[in-house]
Amino acid sequence: MQTVEFIDALKTGVDKIDTQHEALVDMINFLIEAKDNNVPPENISFVLGEMTKYVYLHFRDEEQFMFDNFFVGLAEHRVVHESFEAKVLEYQQMYDEGRVDLLDDVLEFLTNWLVQHILGDDKEMVQEVLANRE
Repeated sequence: MQTVEFIDALKTGVDKIDTQHEALVDMINFLIEAKDNNVPPENISFVLGEMTKYVYLHFRDEEQFMFDNFFVGLAEHRVVHESFEAKVLEYQQMYDEGRVDLLDDVLEFLTNWLVQHILGDDKEMVQEVLANRE
């Protein structure tokens, strides 16, 4: 699997959110490289756990941004975040239980979801917030 490049198209225009998105891309890339280099499963599990914690913090920051800017779609956006968190936790638990064969599925899910979420939900949210500020 190829690593993900954090290109300008993935930037929302909100520095804090963009910095956190870039960190998430870096974590996914680390996992891709770890898999390709046969890093021990316990090391990969540790990174998955750290990523799960970071995702939780990022989503709370993003939701606070929406709340502070009176974004009307906050509740729906929160549901999307919670669904992702649950799926990542489920994948991590299965991996920790020895299902290391799932790593390709995990990486594909993380990569596709994150890129699509940023390009779709997050960019639309930021555009709406910025439009309402004018």
